[in-house]
Amino acid sequence: MRPLEKLDKLIAPQDKPVRAKIIRNVLFSGVRGLLVWPIPFLLIPFIVGKLGPSGYGAWAVCLTVINLTALADLGLGGTLTKYVAEYHASQDFKALKRLLDTGLMLYMVVASLVVVVLWSSSPLALRALFADSPTPREELLLLWHRVILVAGINILIPTFYSVVTGLQRMDLSNGLLVISLVTSAGLSVLFLCLHWGLRGLVDAYLLAALLSLFLYSWITRRLLPQIRMNPMACDWPQARHLFSFSLQMYTTQMAGLIQDQIEKLYLAWFVGIVPVGWYNMAGEAALKIRRIPELLMTPIIAAASELHAKRDESKLRELYYRAHKYLALTGVPLAMFVALISRRLVDLWLGRNLEVVALPLTVLLCVNLLNLLTAPGFYIMVGKGIPRPGVLSCTVGISMNVVLSFRLIHHWGFQGAFIGTFVSALVSMCVFTYLFHRHTVYPYGRLIYEAYLKPLLCAASIVLLISYAVPVGRLGWRGLCLVGGGFGAAYLAALILARFFDDFDLVQVEKLLPIVRFARKFVPLRKAQAL
Repeated sequence: MRPLEKLDKLIAPQDKPVRAKIIRNVLFSGVRGLLVWPIPFLLIPFIVGKLGPSGYGAWAVCLTVINLTALADLGLGGTLTKYVAEYHASQDFKALKRLLDTGLMLYMVVASLVVVVLWSSSPLALRALFADSPTPREELLLLWHRVILVAGINILIPTFYSVVTGLQRMDLSNGLLVISLVTSAGLSVLFLCLHWGLRGLVDAYLLAALLSLFLYSWITRRLLPQIRMNPMACDWPQARHLFSFSLQMYTTQMAGLIQDQIEKLYLAWFVGIVPVGWYNMAGEAALKIRRIPELLMTPIIAAASELHAKRDESKLRELYYRAHKYLALTGVPLAMFVALISRRLVDLWLGRNLEVVALPLTVLLCVNLLNLLTAPGFYIMVGKGIPRPGVLSCTVGISMNVVLSFRLIHHWGFQGAFIGTFVSALVSMCVFTYLFHRHTVYPYGRLIYEAYLKPLLCAASIVLLISYAVPVGRLGWRGLCLVGGGFGAAYLAALILARFFDDFDLVQVEKLLPIVRFARKFVPLRKAQAL
C-alpha cells in the first residue's frame, strides 16, 4: 500500500464501538504526552541561552498573551464537540452543517474582535508589559503585531478541532498537536541558530499556527465529506442556543487560564519581564509533570455519563473513589519527590543562576495537583448534567486569584505570585469538595482512608529517609534517575505491604501484563467493591 493510500485510510471516517474509541483515545493521549513531554525541558534552557533572562522574559509575556486569548473561546469548543458527536451519531448532517456554519462564523467574529482590540491598543500594551525591555520599541511593535496574528489564528482552530474530537478521533487530534508542537519547537531552534532572536520565535509560532489551521481544516473535510462549511449560512437562533449552553462551561475554562496566566501579566506590570520568565519556567515544568496523573482522568466523563444514564448510583460512587485512588497513587509521590529534588533539578536543568525557579516549581506543581483533585467529582457532575458546583467553586477561585495575586505581587513582588495562586487553588478545591459531597452525600472518611492516607504516609516516609541518607544536592542526572527509580520501587512495595491495592486493580494490570497474574500468590490484596 502506498503512503498516500495509508494516509487516506487513516483519515477516512470510521465506525467503531464506543469502548474501542475510548481506549484508542486514552492510548493516543498517552503517546502524545510521551512524545512532547521533553520538548519544553529542552527548549527553555536553549532559549534562555540564546536570548538571556530579559529576552526570555519578553518571550514569556508574548506567550502569556497568546494563551490568554483562549478566553475568547467562551466555552464554544466543548459545546461544538458535544453537538458534533450528537448530530453525527444520529446521522443528522443537515443539523450538523448548520451547527458548523454557525460555529465558524462565531469564531471568525470573535477572532476579528480580538485582533482589532489588541492591534488598536498596541501602544498601551507595550508600555504596560514591556516597560523594562531592552528591545527597541519599533522591534517590539512588530513582534506584538505578529503575536496578535498568532492569537487570531489560534482562536479559529477550535472550530475544526471540535469536529475531530466530536467524532472521537483523538488519534488524529493528538497527532496534529504533536505536529504543531514539534514544528514550533524545531523552527524556534532553527531561527534562533540563525540569530533571528525574538522575531524568530514569534515567526516560528506563526508558521506552526498556520500549518495547524490548514491541517485541521483539511482533515475536517476528509472526515465529513458530506459537509462544506459556509460561515455566511450562519443560523443566528442556533448561535443563541450554543451560547446558552457554552457559557455554563465557560467559567471552569476561564478559571484554569486565568490561574495559569494572570500572575505573569501582574509580574510584567509591577516587577518586570525577567520574573515573568522565571514564573513561566516553573509553570511549564509543573504543568508537564501534572500531565502524568491527568492522563488517568480522561475516560471519567464517558463512564460517568453511561452510569448515570443507567441510574447505577452505586457504581458511580465507586468510580469517584477509585478515580481518587489512582490520582493519589501517582500525584502524591510526584509532588513529594519533586519537592525533594527541585533545587538540584533546576541546577542541572537551567543552571545555578536560576535557583529562584525551584520554589515556585514546587508550589505550582501543588497548585496543579490541587486543581486535579476536583477532576473526578467535576467530571462526574458534568456526566450527570449538573455543572453548578464546578461553576461556583471556579468563580470563587477566579475572584480570589485576580484580587489576591494583584495585592500580593504589588507588595511582595515575585514571591506574591505563587502564594496567591496556591491559596486561591486551595480554597477553590475545598469549596468544590464540600459542594460535591453535600450534593452526593458520599462520605469524606472513605475518600481520605481509601485514597490518600496510605500514599501520603508511604511517600512521606520514603522521602524523609532519602533526604537523610542521600546527598541529593550533589547528584547528577544519572544519580537523580537512580534515586527516582529507587523511590518509585520502595513506594510501590510500601503500598503493597500496606494492602493499598485490591483484586480489581490486579485484574486491570493483568489485562496489560498477563505475567502479573503470578503475583496473586504473593501480593496481599483487599477485596474490591463492584464497579
